[in-house]
Amino acid sequence: MPFEKFVPAKKRGAAPKPPEVKVLKGGQISLNSAAYQQFLKGATHIELFYDPSSKKIGLQPKKYKTKAAFKLRAVGKNKSTYRVNAKPLIEHYSIKLSAKVSATPSWNSDHNLLELTL
Repeated sequence: MPFEKFVPAKKRGAAPKPPEVKVLKGGQISLNSAAYQQFLKGATHIELFYDPSSKKIGLQPKKYKTKAAFKLRAVGKNKSTYRVNAKPLIEHYSIKLSAKVSATPSWNSDHNLLELTL
C-alpha cells in the first residue's frame, strides 16, 4: 500500500484583539498593542488631562518630551503592552481605584485626545 502525504490545514491566525485600556490600581494606564496602534502610533510621551464633570481621562500623544509629558513605555514579553504612569493625576484629582478598571477608549478629534471613560 503506498504512503499518502499528510498536509495539515493552515492554522488560522489569532483574531485581532480590540483596543483595550486599563487603569491599574497603582495609577498606571495600560494599553494593549491594538489601542496603541489605533490611537497613539508613534508616540513616546503622553500629556494627561482630566474632566472632573464627566470623569474622563484624556491622553494626548506626543512624539517628544514636554514639561507636562509622561514617558510611554513598552513592557511585557513581546513589548506589546504600553504603560504610562498616571499616579500624579490620580492622586491630584482623588480618583478612587480599588482594583484595575477597564476603561472605554474613544478618540476626541477636536482636542486630539484619547478619552478614557472610567
